[in-house]
Amino acid sequence: MTHMFQALDQGDEQDPQYNDAVQFSPGRYRIHPTHINTTRPPPSPGEVNERTHLLLGIKPTKNQFQEWINVTWKRTLILNVFPVAVVLAWCAVPFPTYVPSNTIKHFGFLNDINIFHLPNHDDNPVEINFWFFLFFYYGFYNAIALLMVTKMFDLYSLNWWPKWLGGYFAYTVFWLLSLISGVIIYLYTSLVKYNLTWVLLTFITMNMPLLVGFIVIRGQTNRLNYRRSLTLHQKTFFDRRQLRNPLPKSYVRFLWFCFTLFIVIAAFIAGEAYAYVFLTTPEAHSGVDAFVYVYSWLATIYILDAVTEYIIESRVKSYPLQFTFKLYFFMIYFIFYRNLFARLRDPDQYILIQAASSLWVCIFYPLCMTRTVHKNLVCYIGLRKDYDEYKKQCGRSFFIRNLAENATMLGFICWICIIHYGPNYEVYPYFKFIEEGNPFDFNLTLRMSGIIWAFELASAAITRTIFGKVFKHSISKDAVKDFDEHPEMVVAMIVIIIHVLQDMLMALLNLNFKDALGSKHKP
Repeated sequence: MTHMFQALDQGDEQDPQYNDAVQFSPGRYRIHPTHINTTRPPPSPGEVNERTHLLLGIKPTKNQFQEWINVTWKRTLILNVFPVAVVLAWCAVPFPTYVPSNTIKHFGFLNDINIFHLPNHDDNPVEINFWFFLFFYYGFYNAIALLMVTKMFDLYSLNWWPKWLGGYFAYTVFWLLSLISGVIIYLYTSLVKYNLTWVLLTFITMNMPLLVGFIVIRGQTNRLNYRRSLTLHQKTFFDRRQLRNPLPKSYVRFLWFCFTLFIVIAAFIAGEAYAYVFLTTPEAHSGVDAFVYVYSWLATIYILDAVTEYIIESRVKSYPLQFTFKLYFFMIYFIFYRNLFARLRDPDQYILIQAASSLWVCIFYPLCMTRTVHKNLVCYIGLRKDYDEYKKQCGRSFFIRNLAENATMLGFICWICIIHYGPNYEVYPYFKFIEEGNPFDFNLTLRMSGIIWAFELASAAITRTIFGKVFKHSISKDAVKDFDEHPEMVVAMIVIIIHVLQDMLMALLNLNFKDALGSKHKP
């Protein structure tokens, strides 16, 4: 283990050695032993331990992990049901709400259940308690978002994080700073009522670790140059300019990681804007509108996913990050697609968008796995993977798609029921359906969502059968191997699913705070 750290430490900073050290094996990245300069002195006590995980306690034991991944139903519970259950419990906790006359309307289950659907006849929506929103609703949402970024640093492994700062301390400070900023926004601005304000605040919070990491790495000038103990070969073939101010590979790799993570975080800002344009508009949309919405957003997601995957594979060289980033993008696509169902008015609209989706799955993925497509990609696009590696990549993509597909549909069906029949009915106007006189129907949405999910499960089963019979490839067994080799991915995937589901609900919450600056009902 010590030798591996030394190889990483020195190899990252010397181009030939680093390129030989990090190699791609079928479906995975491994660190292979290379020549180590034994004359190099050991790292000084003040040097950063780049392999240290930031939050060590949030990791399953080896025995727990083996139980999770090797049993199908347990794996389903951990990756699909558990993160959805966390989000449902979060959104089911009742908000303290007030009618515009400033008298309390209800708080949880302390009042009679009949008032849960008591209509608000005032022209203004009910008001919610800001401090409950800040410390519980937004606080938990922001904590998960920050945890997701932290787990990305853990997957990256070489995190350049200062040991003196510590993972738990930094996490707590960043989280508290976001809440303090929220209080300032509430007390001194009128921006508190906009969902985008809180989304941007979370965006800034998630980028704080990147900013601190970048400042630290720039401050360590000794890390931005080659070690003084150069080999005779290096002294002979490197000119003086190269020896005076070269950029180590680990530094460049970290910059690429920061850039990619910034794109990933910014993607949910784009998703919020896209949802605002389509989902929150009061008028009904046609089936063609829904079709364009779904597949324009799908194209955006595929482009972002392709860009990040290329950077991670060719520059950062981290298989776990490839896996989790792809899950993130699939989750973003599917959760916005699911919430579209609440704005469709008849079965024909559901059939139109789902028929294309099912055909896409059953035709596109098996077609992509053929040797002909692989050969064309090698010849015309410059793909460097052999066919076995490429086949595993296609299977991995489909496995992640299935995971995101099922988690988002389970979450959507459950939370429309919880919100529709629960205490938070009036703070989510998007899910009020026909009760408020709009043309949307709760029963139709629920029924058609269940039918669509059945079709998705059927199309997934057909595609998996084609993979097994025609290509002799089991995507589930291959995923289990990935989890066994990279167990840290499991926690990161759970956090990603929770964050994206929360992000959608956060975008649809009606932020009308009692006594907020600019409120019409201030005493």
